[in-house]
Amino acid sequence: MKNLRSLPDLTLHVFEQDGAWHWALTIERVHGTGKKVVAFSEKLFRSEAAARTDGERVRDCENDKALYRSVLA
Repeated sequence: MKNLRSLPDLTLHVFEQDGAWHWALTIERVHGTGKKVVAFSEKLFRSEAAARTDGERVRDCENDKALYRSVLA
């Protein structure tokens, strides 16, 4: 079984752009500095709260998938 600490930490970012709200999930870059976008919303949200709720749902789902894959490895 892999070390669970080796799973990438997904960070949720919620932001407004062009009058709509969006979310993005990032991880720390392995080499170099900064973050790498690994998922983002294609849907436009009318409120920050709606974008955050959807982004949290996706982040939690992805964390569950990563945990499941690490246990089976």
